[in-house]
Amino acid sequence: MSQQSTSDERLVVLIDTVLPAERREELRRLSPRIDLVEGLSPENLRRAEVVYTNQGRFDAADAPRLRWVQVNSAAVNHVLAGPLRHAPVPICNVRGAYTVAVAELTIALLLAAVRRFGATHRLQMQGAWPADIPSLVADKCDGRTLGIVGYGSIGRRVARIADALGMTILACKRRPEIHEELGYQYPRAAGDPEGVLPRGWYGPQQLPQMFSACDAVALALPATPTTLKLIGKRALEALPAHAYFVNVGRGQVVDEAALVDALQAGKLAGAALDVFAVEPLPADSPLWSMPNVFITPHLASYTRDQAMVASAVLVENMSRYLAGQPLVNIIDVEAGY
Repeated sequence: MSQQSTSDERLVVLIDTVLPAERREELRRLSPRIDLVEGLSPENLRRAEVVYTNQGRFDAADAPRLRWVQVNSAAVNHVLAGPLRHAPVPICNVRGAYTVAVAELTIALLLAAVRRFGATHRLQMQGAWPADIPSLVADKCDGRTLGIVGYGSIGRRVARIADALGMTILACKRRPEIHEELGYQYPRAAGDPEGVLPRGWYGPQQLPQMFSACDAVALALPATPTTLKLIGKRALEALPAHAYFVNVGRGQVVDEAALVDALQAGKLAGAALDVFAVEPLPADSPLWSMPNVFITPHLASYTRDQAMVASAVLVENMSRYLAGQPLVNIIDVEAGY
């Protein structure tokens, strides 16, 4: 990373996304040198030392003073699809910031599927009390096994909650031999940073083996070249017919046609999905009308404090930058996360 500006120069931070007033004040308190400017104008880009952005729709060549970029999302595939992929400076995401919000929705979706909230909600909308209560018999989480695919900060928070529900945890990650995850997390130690909860660890090539032992699976994977349709027919067929399928990561990691086939054939008990291969989910998708599918419109991180939580990483990194310390959450451009 290039050297930061000298102590008597202004440090221009270009704001290209939502930044709450409280965070602006925190940044200004870090140093009287900090100037916050708004918008991707040519003049602002020429002056910017740091850019805080969502989409990253600019070329680093237009920002000669740029030293690093902070993206306010955990996923960066949309940023790496543009000119910033070739930026000669670090690009940081907010991995770990949305941990609590996304993990809570994951558990909510799991419970909605397992306890058949879709069926009972339809009855509620009809104003109908079922004549046959036993027909709504549901499963439970206690004593069941949950496989988590993508054992990063979100997966570890899911594991902690699921463990409290009495579930056995199995974990799949790119390098299963490394159990620890000691990166940025908000709040601190929100999940399972040392990797003590899983009873078994699996690599991506071992997914069928792990799935065969699961009563439910939860996906928290980013969209990268190596995760594209990682969950395909072979992995889905390894799941027991009573298993539930939850995805809060990215829809592109699942072969959606194979998932639809498995659900329609009764090879899965149900699915709860926040993400899809194409978004918005097309009106003609069979997923909309399946009685054993619960859908939310890609809103896992959408909480009232989302902007505050995301921008906490900007403040953390700015503090580190001013102190000459390593930034957190620098993405691996080739790996895609």
